[in-house]
Amino acid sequence: MKLSIPFTLLLLPSLGSAVKCGQWYSSNCVCDSDVRYCEDGQNGASDDILDQHPLWSHLQGFYKFTAYDFAFGLYPSQGAAAQNFPYYGYLNHTIIGSRDYQHRYQISPPANASDPAACTGFYGPFIAGIPDYTCGVTGLATFFEGFASSSYERDGSLTTTPALTLPGPDAYQITKEDNADYKLIPVDENTLQGSVKSDTFFVTETFVFTNSDRTTANSVQDVYQFFQNQSILVQSTRLQLQKLPDAKNFTESIAADYERFNVPNSLKQQLPMNTVCLNDICPTEEDFCQIDPKCSESIYQEPSVTIKAGPIVAIVCAVFAVLIALLFYLHRRSLNKQKDALKNTFAKHVIDTLGIGKGASAEFFTMDALTKEFNAIDSGTDEGGDGKISKAELKAFMTSGKIGEVSDSEFDTLFGIIDADGNGDIDFIEFTGFMGDIKNNIESLQDDTFKDNKA
Repeated sequence: MKLSIPFTLLLLPSLGSAVKCGQWYSSNCVCDSDVRYCEDGQNGASDDILDQHPLWSHLQGFYKFTAYDFAFGLYPSQGAAAQNFPYYGYLNHTIIGSRDYQHRYQISPPANASDPAACTGFYGPFIAGIPDYTCGVTGLATFFEGFASSSYERDGSLTTTPALTLPGPDAYQITKEDNADYKLIPVDENTLQGSVKSDTFFVTETFVFTNSDRTTANSVQDVYQFFQNQSILVQSTRLQLQKLPDAKNFTESIAADYERFNVPNSLKQQLPMNTVCLNDICPTEEDFCQIDPKCSESIYQEPSVTIKAGPIVAIVCAVFAVLIALLFYLHRRSLNKQKDALKNTFAKHVIDTLGIGKGASAEFFTMDALTKEFNAIDSGTDEGGDGKISKAELKAFMTSGKIGEVSDSEFDTLFGIIDADGNGDIDFIEFTGFMGDIKNNIESLQDDTFKDNKA
């Protein structure tokens, strides 16, 4: 039986295809200890925001807030150009899967018409284009929408890109800068820390629930501008938030403040809810998929898998052990067949030489008959008669009669079978032992000869 190398490879791991990590023969998966390297759903890993940190399930919902803006070093009393204080607003925070949607509405009461800067300062450029606005009579309403996605870190943090920042108040446009680095990170179940950093601005924001029911909260946002080697606080906003029970209460409260502060009809908007955007202008799927881990490739990929040396050595050793055992088995089987063939050859020669007929084998296997046969073979050459059968004597016996020539290799094998102690001579005990061993061969050959003759 011929064995080929491809056969042995059947016992080895398939190295021709991609080897998976975490197998008994390969290196461990980084995913086993770090969910950033896992596929969504593997080893408990999830790209869904609500699965990553409990703060987000507490935080999403509807809020009403009162806000205070301070400018340039927290000076609240420097006139309308530096202070809009207070104003009111609403926040609709929705989380769907790996995406975060925030709709923020700010409503300001009518300005103080007696202050010359009230209608020309901070909001001057904005109100100049409002045809139904009257300074000191009508209020203002502005809108801001923010969109974010869970991060590749899967630690509950959110991130965004300039492509997900839609037009809004100028104070929020720093997130439109191409190199802005944006992050929202849960600190615990009650606290959220956010930051935006670019070459020009640095913004920090902290959101904290202030009661055990998580229905009231405070938020602080500080905006710093970099100047030479310093950062200058240019704006600080303080918000006091109250969570509203549902969307109905949310929309009714906004409508009531529109009326309370006499907001012009041109500034009233159809309020978007959940994943719907203002005026139906939403980030595209392509925009989201710049960072959304559900539809973009993570920066965390399993490193190249290595094969463990120990298991492979064990496999190779096992394969060779199996091959050696198989070859040994085949060799033994071949030897046994050769032995059986040689026994039959010798038995046939005995029958032909001595003329043992059907049923006469019992007489041949008596001690006297075996002694006679042993002596006949022992005396078959000039060196005979010494009580031992030499190779030459056995060869003379095997090549006499009708059996014909026996090859040297076959004869050497036969002699080795009879010479049990391997001393180079066959004594009487070895001879009788071998004759007893081939008794069945002789009887079987006698039966076959008898059948042939009868036929």
